[in-house]
Amino acid sequence: MSSDLSDSQIALLCDIEDHDLSKAPADKRRDLERLISGGYVESGRGGRGAALRLTAKGVDFLGERGAGLNEG
Repeated sequence: MSSDLSDSQIALLCDIEDHDLSKAPADKRRDLERLISGGYVESGRGGRGAALRLTAKGVDFLGERGAGLNEG
């Protein structure tokens, strides 16, 4: 699946902690849901409305591509 991530999904991975799934617009919500189902992202404590965080798979994916967290 990693090769199937879109540029917008990769951008979301880079700044994932800034997103709240419950407040995301529909297009980002779809991307975030795909990242969650792919194992790149997980909900923080508190359920679906909680802040999101990268899983080890998400960190490894970004590391392989030389992408840093919270880079613009």
